[in-house]
Amino acid sequence: MTDREPRPARREGSSKRGPYSKGLARRQQIIDEVLAVYDRLGFEGTSLRAIGEAIGVTHPVLKHHFGTREQLFIEVLREHDRRFLDAPSEDDDTFVDLIQRSAEHSMRVPGLMALLNSMVAHALEAGNDHSRAHFSERYANLRATIVTLLEEGQAAGSVRSDIPLDEAASLVLAAADGLSTQWLLDGSADLQSGLLLLQRLLEPPSRQVGRTGA
Repeated sequence: MTDREPRPARREGSSKRGPYSKGLARRQQIIDEVLAVYDRLGFEGTSLRAIGEAIGVTHPVLKHHFGTREQLFIEVLREHDRRFLDAPSEDDDTFVDLIQRSAEHSMRVPGLMALLNSMVAHALEAGNDHSRAHFSERYANLRATIVTLLEEGQAAGSVRSDIPLDEAASLVLAAADGLSTQWLLDGSADLQSGLLLLQRLLEPPSRQVGRTGA
């Protein structure tokens, strides 16, 4: 018995690695293709069945991966949030840079901003607790990020010191959402100029006077 070669240890989960990897790839493919279907069919027309027919996935497979259309849409938005956060950025981003980069990211993907707006409206309807919880958390995280950037701006002298930062962060988000909606309705709406104006309004008075007198 002692002179026999020992049997290689069986790696935990090795028999499932292939199917599991394929399942993740399939899930990612679905997420990547949903927006093209949404862009063509709109919120009401983009059912799980319609998505499945458009991208060649059976309805049971979609339900297995996501459960409901609501969950699928939330996963699509989460994935694009992750991609935005993983993209390289400048270390000295201002709050306007953050919002501007987010808008540019959304504009590169047809249907993304429309889906975001539709899902926020959906979250406000009675009974959509899952969507409401997702967007409540998302906005809270965004406000916290913007507050941090505003604090850094105050330290650098580019943001006035006599304003409550929590309310200012909410105002920045409200402006970004409102300008994005206007852009969706009318592509001539200037999102960047509106954000730059907001940045100037949040500057210390001394900076504003200096710019006027220049």
